[in-house]
Amino acid sequence: MRPDGLGKTVQPCGELGAVVTAAGLSSRMGDYKPLLPIAGTTISRRLLSTLREAGVGHICVVTGYNAELLEEHLAGFGAVFVRNEAYRTTQMFDSVCLGLRVLRPLCDKVLFMPVDVPLFSVDTVSTLLQSDAPVAVPVCGGKRGHPILLTGPVMDAVLSDSGDGGLRGALDRSGVTEKKIEVPDRGILYDADTPEDYRTLLRLSEELAENRLG
Repeated sequence: MRPDGLGKTVQPCGELGAVVTAAGLSSRMGDYKPLLPIAGTTISRRLLSTLREAGVGHICVVTGYNAELLEEHLAGFGAVFVRNEAYRTTQMFDSVCLGLRVLRPLCDKVLFMPVDVPLFSVDTVSTLLQSDAPVAVPVCGGKRGHPILLTGPVMDAVLSDSGDGGLRGALDRSGVTEKKIEVPDRGILYDADTPEDYRTLLRLSEELAENRLG
């Protein structure tokens, strides 16, 4: 058991976890991304709902900017929150490591994704989990997306890495060959970095909803 950033205790509840990085300033977006509306909910709640539906036992959300607001917003999901207090001066890699340090003692496999990639499917998570690769990366139409699946030894390598080049650089230096897994899921590709990205995300959300109804 390990204390999280709010002084609570993490209880083991399965071998699969997820690290969701949500510490950033949302400066390019111009609005706070985790709370932006999508599909009758918000970006962050949509993402956590998918993770829970996919059977993820441990969810660690790394907060920073607007931490209290986001933690309150996601309080009903049973997630663990750890704060990147240096969010203004650190990179996403530092937030990834904060989350991995919480989950590594409890999980054999961990999914990683930024908070603003909310439209990947439960089926995609299932497909990644069926892989025996130490690192599994979903691909749609030849393009990489999220979430990325990391196994225990890879998590250890990432946690001992310098962080040069971010998570991609750490994975390259780990000596492990990643497996790219083609999935019919455009949701893995789209985030909300900018207002135009967000509009694209909303259009895709509407398309996916129409396809489910049709």
